Amino acid sequence: MTDVVGIGARMAAARAKKQASQVKAAAMLEISDKSYKNYEAEKRELPLAVAVGFCEAFDVELEWLVYGTQANAGEKTIAVVSETIEALVSEAQARKLVLTPNRAARIGSFIFRNCTQKGTSPKTEAGPIFDIFLDD
Repeated sequence: MTDVVGIGARMAAARAKKQASQVKAAAMLEISDKSYKNYEAEKRELPLAVAVGFCEAFDVELEWLVYGTQANAGEKTIAVVSETIEALVSEAQARKLVLTPNRAARIGSFIFRNCTQKGTSPKTEAGPIFDIFLDD
């Protein structure tokens, strides 16, 4: 749990972390300054579309913005590992490749590493990484 209370306070904390003013935040979300200030002051309910846009613009999770909690890091890792395996197998099948366990592990580890370092999806990383490994 976080010590920041309320959606508005979490919005202010995320905005401050990015060193953005309320005016800049409103512009980033393509809403009026007054609307943004009302959401942050919790005078008006934050619409879902604005909440999602805020999360994308300020690099925070929707769960954190709404509830003040973060998804368990272990759960996120498990999800990325699962997506990596799926992307690895799908890409190998699309290329009609049969990979040895060792080769699959090497390619999978690069896909996973790139995803976690760059914040990308395994599906995005699989093709280019296969291209690199197949040039070996």
